[in-house]
Amino acid sequence: MGALESSLEDETLQSTKIKNLKEIRFHLQDKEHVVKTEDIDPNTSLNFYLRNHLHLTGTKVMCREGGCGSCVVVLQNKDPVTHKNIFLAVNSCLVPILSISGWKIYTIEGIGDPLNGYHPIQKVLALFNGTQCGFCSPAMVMNMFALYESGKLTMEEVENSFGGNICRCTGYRPILAAFKSLCGDANPELLGQYPDIEDLVVCQREKCGWEYIEKCDEMAKVPTYTLLKNSSKWIRVHTLRDLLKTMRSFTSSTYRLVAGNTAQGVYLSYANPVDLYIDVTSVPELSGYEFRGNSLILGANITLSNTIDVFRKIAQTYPNFSYLNQMANHIDLIANLPVRNRGTIAGNLTIKHDYNEFPSDMFLLLETVGALLTIVTVDGTQTIQRPSDFIKSDMKLKVLQKITLPEHPKSVKFISYKIMPRAQNVHAMVNAGFLFQFRTNLQLENVTIVYGNINDEFVHASNTEKILKGANLFDNQTLQAAFGTLSLELQADERPPDPSPRYRQQLAISLFYKAVLYLAPDHLLSPKNLSGGPILQRPVSNGTQDYETNQSLYPLTKPIPKLEALAQTSGQAKFIDDMPDLPNQLYGALVLAHAPPNSRIIHIDSKKALEVDGVVAFFSKDHIPGDNNFTPLGIAFISSEEEIFCSGRVMYYQQPIGIVVGRRDDIVQYASTLVEVVYEESNVEPLLSTRQILRSGRGDRIINVRTVQPRRRGNDVRHVIKGTFDIYQQYHFHMELQCCNVVPTEDGLDVYPSTQWMDLTQIAIANMLNIPNSRVNVTVRRCGGAFGAKISRNGLVACAAALASWKLRQPVKLSLPLRTNMAALGKRFPLSMDYEVGVNDSGVIQYLNCTHYMDVGAQANEDLSNEMVTLFMSAYDPDTFTIDVNKTITDTPTNSWARAPGSLEGLASLEAIMEHIAFSLNLDPLELRLRNLKTGVPLAPYINDLKTWADIDARKQEIDNFNKENRWKKKGLAAVPMAYELVIGGPYAAMVSIFHGDGSVQVGHGGIEIGQGINTKVAQVCAYKLGIPLEKVSIVPSTSFAAANSLQTGSSITSEAVCYGTIQACDQLLARIKPVRDRLGNPSWGELIQECFAEYVDLTARGQYSPNEPNIQTYEVYGACASEILLDVLTGQYLITRVDLLEDTGQSMSPVIDIGQIEGAFVMGMGYHTTEQIVYSYEGRLLTNRTWNYYPPGARDIPINFNVKFPKNNPNPVGVLKSKATGEPPTCLSMSVPLAVRHAVASARADAGEAIGWYPIDGPTTVENAFLNCLNDYTHYTL
Repeated sequence: MGALESSLEDETLQSTKIKNLKEIRFHLQDKEHVVKTEDIDPNTSLNFYLRNHLHLTGTKVMCREGGCGSCVVVLQNKDPVTHKNIFLAVNSCLVPILSISGWKIYTIEGIGDPLNGYHPIQKVLALFNGTQCGFCSPAMVMNMFALYESGKLTMEEVENSFGGNICRCTGYRPILAAFKSLCGDANPELLGQYPDIEDLVVCQREKCGWEYIEKCDEMAKVPTYTLLKNSSKWIRVHTLRDLLKTMRSFTSSTYRLVAGNTAQGVYLSYANPVDLYIDVTSVPELSGYEFRGNSLILGANITLSNTIDVFRKIAQTYPNFSYLNQMANHIDLIANLPVRNRGTIAGNLTIKHDYNEFPSDMFLLLETVGALLTIVTVDGTQTIQRPSDFIKSDMKLKVLQKITLPEHPKSVKFISYKIMPRAQNVHAMVNAGFLFQFRTNLQLENVTIVYGNINDEFVHASNTEKILKGANLFDNQTLQAAFGTLSLELQADERPPDPSPRYRQQLAISLFYKAVLYLAPDHLLSPKNLSGGPILQRPVSNGTQDYETNQSLYPLTKPIPKLEALAQTSGQAKFIDDMPDLPNQLYGALVLAHAPPNSRIIHIDSKKALEVDGVVAFFSKDHIPGDNNFTPLGIAFISSEEEIFCSGRVMYYQQPIGIVVGRRDDIVQYASTLVEVVYEESNVEPLLSTRQILRSGRGDRIINVRTVQPRRRGNDVRHVIKGTFDIYQQYHFHMELQCCNVVPTEDGLDVYPSTQWMDLTQIAIANMLNIPNSRVNVTVRRCGGAFGAKISRNGLVACAAALASWKLRQPVKLSLPLRTNMAALGKRFPLSMDYEVGVNDSGVIQYLNCTHYMDVGAQANEDLSNEMVTLFMSAYDPDTFTIDVNKTITDTPTNSWARAPGSLEGLASLEAIMEHIAFSLNLDPLELRLRNLKTGVPLAPYINDLKTWADIDARKQEIDNFNKENRWKKKGLAAVPMAYELVIGGPYAAMVSIFHGDGSVQVGHGGIEIGQGINTKVAQVCAYKLGIPLEKVSIVPSTSFAAANSLQTGSSITSEAVCYGTIQACDQLLARIKPVRDRLGNPSWGELIQECFAEYVDLTARGQYSPNEPNIQTYEVYGACASEILLDVLTGQYLITRVDLLEDTGQSMSPVIDIGQIEGAFVMGMGYHTTEQIVYSYEGRLLTNRTWNYYPPGARDIPINFNVKFPKNNPNPVGVLKSKATGEPPTCLSMSVPLAVRHAVASARADAGEAIGWYPIDGPTTVENAFLNCLNDYTHYTL
């Protein structure tokens, strides 16, 4: 706006009697807070204010789009529909601070802490071992707190309410078990352990600010406006009249109506600045509901959660509105609970209006049932529109006021579907709505067919609607005509990373068929088709954990929660980004190369970025005084130097080229987009996969690593089987993003990285700055998840932050946004394999020729070929194997370790071959495996134990019977064994100090707590060795001083290794203490230590684990796992109905810690094999770069029945205290899931007339993958 317009509109504010607010008041916990509006802007979120102004860092931040749930807080406010005070979980990252005037907010710090006592929800999550890294734990607690405050709950309600809370560590089972134990209908295994939910805690409502809320209600009768520092205005209105009057008064301004603000989580453009923000959350005419005649009228601004409640209530009372129950069920699948608590119908429809490609479920539902929208202009004129007309209309200076829903008699049938790549918290691949109006003779009077996510323009299948009018729906000829017409008018477009047009078109047709099967009278259907109509229904999950302990060794082997559990569940546990700002604090943001691989940087111009107020500096490779390299040679596993900042040739799209530094994180993130880079374009096509390299004949991109030659070749070759195998990248999805804080000291740097490898960080920074290693002090308290991503990849982040801090001599924080984190850094190594295997009639392998290609990304680093080959050869007789191992260089970020690196790929590739053999010869897959077992590997007992424990033979027979009786639902079961060789390495240091004042003990070690419970195990071992209570032992943060030169935390060995070092240190201390103890007779521990101190006994000792230590040797972890799934052939969706996992853990040091590791590892592997798909554009730009389009498993994706068993009486003779590692091997066993899907799909393929049941592993077995391989053809769709 110009100055004159601004002046005129300021006068308008006065003339319209809008009250000027210069501050926002709200209650946080039980204290009123005042926010000066001059300090904030419209995009200042509640999350930012809590963390950066109030320093309440228990509330985390990660995705900033409402997709991960780490930022959940609880809102207490008056419900606009019921007028009752309510408690709602909301995503604080999407809540503008300007919208919370008069609210009461609860954060994790306000419901329980060590000073005032922990809330029972915090306690129960800790007691059930529901935390690992702990980053997601505060938000899990707050989500449950909102449910608890809302009243009595069922287990089903609890389990359905965590779709928006992602946890990468635990596998969700213990979290859900903890919270379900608080429900009135908890099963006997859970009920009684803890009080019922209504008895949890005395509600503090007498001091919860109800009077304050009522007072604010009285005050909030007139519009208010706030002038913001960016010259925009925020106006809050309380009536429709005031809303229209305000809009009428500012016709020349750009404006935005603000309600839930959840659209920012979908399209970032909704964060773009406008002149005027109008807060409509308090307008009652837009949020209530009423009956008028035979219609239900909703205020368009009613929240999705309230809509569900209203619909279910009315559906139970009014028969002609019973269809609302189906609508409520569908709305429950929109986004997640915190988003639905704030998001509104009007907001959802507005996104569809602004972006027609958006697969809006609300639009689809309202269009299908014949709803009408009332639009009101600023002069009060009302128009009525169908939703399909609304999305094409000009809505400038108009308001979506009401939604009118008609009644539908029993002769009208409504069905809708939302097919998603996982169970919750994701947009539709295809959604569909059908409304059938029947005559008394079952002929159709009318029909409505609506689809979403076909293409930008498609709404109605109009031609199909026409041919069905007057037709008999339950007639095969009618159906085939409808399917044929649908196939012609459903022209799905290409829209990566969404599923293929082929899938979306075929799925849309099958959904119409599914609806017909659901509606058809049973007597008209073939018995085999009856089960095709209902959707998959997931029951409440359950599971068992079977292990033994040895009380004589307690606290060793005792099942205890993590030491940090209560600190995590109460938000007291601090992560890198939670560290308070220091004087002169600066922030950094990486600048990325937005150019295809093999482009060349000609010039970098940072002028525009440096002109932004608050920006201090820009640094690139030209500013590095030493090595431009974050993977220094000369340390273990590193074979290639990788650039911190691009030196010229762009190696992959979005490679870091520099860092912008400034006084606020949001400022530098914005400024980083202003750095201008001139490139010389590449004329070389990017090569993004191994198969692309092989097709192109680019032998220069293939590096041969080794060839394993066979010892013999069998002579009974009866069958030759050939195939391919391909698995791709997996993003680690650590909840704490890559970050690092660097603080300059008088002689160097204090570095606080989120790393798994202090030694690499220290050396890389020192080499970059050309200073001694000793001047770089590295400290790590914990990481919020890592999974291998923070072994070497964090080195780039740490070096960039250290460079800025060193150059400016000021503290610098660098935390990567999720999109940068996903795009700029490498992921799990993809593996491609071609194989030919000759077998006899019994399936015994006579020869196997296979060629493996490990895609290392842009540079060949972190060689995992040994781990891959070792696992490939570990279970079955390898004497006839010829294995050619290669690396391929692709134009993608250099890939890195990911949980079970190399091992997962090795087991998955070989098990795919074994399953292919079993399919080809029609052999029992487990019997085939038993025939091929490697001599001397004791896997047979594990397989046989699994068969008995999991009742596999009987279940297989039941599955065969089920599949014969059902055409459109199929079951599958697969089992895989595992012999996982644990690789040893080192060194790993540990230091133990005993304090003479009270005899308490402190341990520092070279491992990093990343959620695996390493600190808990170390404390248990220390207490056991010293013979003292566990409470006397505490673990301090890991430092490069106390544990210098320690290897990375990874490969599952670190917990054992630092426990070994701790044992060494304790043994030294016990030896020093022994003479004093012997002389004193039987002193107490405190007396003993006091006397030792008095006699100058050194009470600090250091131990070290390394391969050179006596009795340190490799060993194998054995296991077996069976997975069963239930497949809906007409959609491709499937439920993992049961998993039975048996793993050899030796004598577990800490059983519930190990159970948690096994469950979490399995679910992470399960996600890799089922839902987590990485997609690049043709030029190498990552398209799956956010929670909107990358899908790790959620709480309702885990196995419904998840059973874990440790073999009893099974000590490891060469393990530390007879234990075995557990962190990574179970990831490999998740291969049983995609193999189980293939058994179900094979039955569908047979029914479709395909003799070959097997189809290759080609990336994750997604819903799309399962559907397309079922070979569905609409000519098979009959009654």
